[in-house]
Amino acid sequence: MEPQSWRGISVKWTRPHVSDLVVAATLYYLLYLQPEVPELIALAVAIASLRCIRLGRAV
Repeated sequence: MEPQSWRGISVKWTRPHVSDLVVAATLYYLLYLQPEVPELIALAVAIASLRCIRLGRAV
């Protein structure tokens, strides 16, 4: 067997567009209004919905 070389993960940051900010703010607000959803989870969902952090495999 041949040894496998590890491929790294590249992280790319892009500026969020206005539409991404509106969607993230709306998601945060709607989740914040739900009493059974912790505030930290609502914040994590809002940040993930920004789509400004891209992960990819480096070649």
